[in-house]
Amino acid sequence: MDRFFPSTSPEARAKQHINEYVFYDSSIGPTEVGLCAAYTALARYVDGQDVYVPPRNYGELQKILRLYSDHVINSLFTQIPSRAPRDGYATARNICAQSLHTALSQNSNAEYLISLHTSPADDQYDVTHVAEAIFDCSHPATPTRIKTK
Repeated sequence: MDRFFPSTSPEARAKQHINEYVFYDSSIGPTEVGLCAAYTALARYVDGQDVYVPPRNYGELQKILRLYSDHVINSLFTQIPSRAPRDGYATARNICAQSLHTALSQNSNAEYLISLHTSPADDQYDVTHVAEAIFDCSHPATPTRIKTK
């Protein structure tokens, strides 16, 4: 994670602070939640958690990270002891989006993340071969007659 968010970054510090004090610190607000969500969403993607269909381009990567960060934001706002301000959710999402955009635009990080969970071209399966093996397409099914009294 140091490639994206060094341990001295605001995102890493917010993640550490929230992990330790999420149930006790009433000063945790949308800014810390947004920064923590960016760090956690990226860590979840790097670990490969719930990456069933790897992204093929930058837009798909953004959608996956947005989904992960929304999960974190929702979860954190239900756990912090103080009530979130009226626009807290939107503020946290904006801060998270800015943080992720900054991290992805540096050092070709976006290309690295897209290729992280993509298999090489020679390891991909021929879908028609798999479908034929499963459904045995060589013999069409004949309808069975239903007998009635």
